[in-house]
Amino acid sequence: MTSRPNGLPTLSVSNLKGGAAKTVSSIVLTEVMALAGANVLLVDLDPQGTGSAWLAGRSESATKLLTGGFDPGEDIDVAIGPPGLDSDQGTLDVLRPEDVGRVDMVTANRSLEDATERRTSDLSQRLEKLWRGAEGGYDIAVVDTPPQAGSLVTASFLSTAGVLVPVAAGRGAVDGLQHVLQYTRRIGGAEVRAAFACNVDARTYLDKQVAEKLVDQLGQISEGGRACQHYVRSTVSVREAEAASEPLGSYAGNSTAWIDYMAIARELHMSGVIPVGPSKERIQNPARLDQDETT
Repeated sequence: MTSRPNGLPTLSVSNLKGGAAKTVSSIVLTEVMALAGANVLLVDLDPQGTGSAWLAGRSESATKLLTGGFDPGEDIDVAIGPPGLDSDQGTLDVLRPEDVGRVDMVTANRSLEDATERRTSDLSQRLEKLWRGAEGGYDIAVVDTPPQAGSLVTASFLSTAGVLVPVAAGRGAVDGLQHVLQYTRRIGGAEVRAAFACNVDARTYLDKQVAEKLVDQLGQISEGGRACQHYVRSTVSVREAEAASEPLGSYAGNSTAWIDYMAIARELHMSGVIPVGPSKERIQNPARLDQDETT
């Protein structure tokens, strides 16, 4: 489990290359964990605030967390709760409210750039203080980091116990992963625990090669490596869910991306990277390297 000794499990979601589906992965995987019964604290440390705008609205909460004046009662929003998980699509309609957890969020906006003027050690200590205070109410904390190296990424890596790297298919796909691997070694922070391919056009061999390269470089996570065998297929449903300000599972519970993210969450859970995951029976025809594509 990715946690500090005797503390709350914590995980940074990072890729030091833009357009890597880092924010999408943070949001969807936390939603999957909530559906599996976990209470999740999601912290947006990206000044763009894309994830915040998607789920709860941008605010200065993350800025106050890192610079002062943060009040958990006022500055943590419910981003995904049991009422918001109701759906008549996919697997969500079989769940009862008591079966699911929730996702609470510390939201961000451009004012978070002001925090970068502070010492990295101060930023990481403030995050660690939040983790200590959250131990009783949450099963895991997840940090959505900026797409470029700097004090916010460093503070996240120093205060969390592991890094999860989504790798979007496309030109230079693995460059961001390599940067994260080098960066974590250099600063001595959390290690990369897992990586997976996303935004994969399954009709294109070059896209599927990205998932294959991850397994070649990192080894299969089921065999002690760090690369997931499942990958996330590209679909317009993700953009539509964001535009509708709805979680993906609620908006499109039958979409290929939702199914694939559930399969990846199960891999991560079975490998001890996250504390909960969906049952195998709830995952129908996910994309996986060692089998023919089924849509």
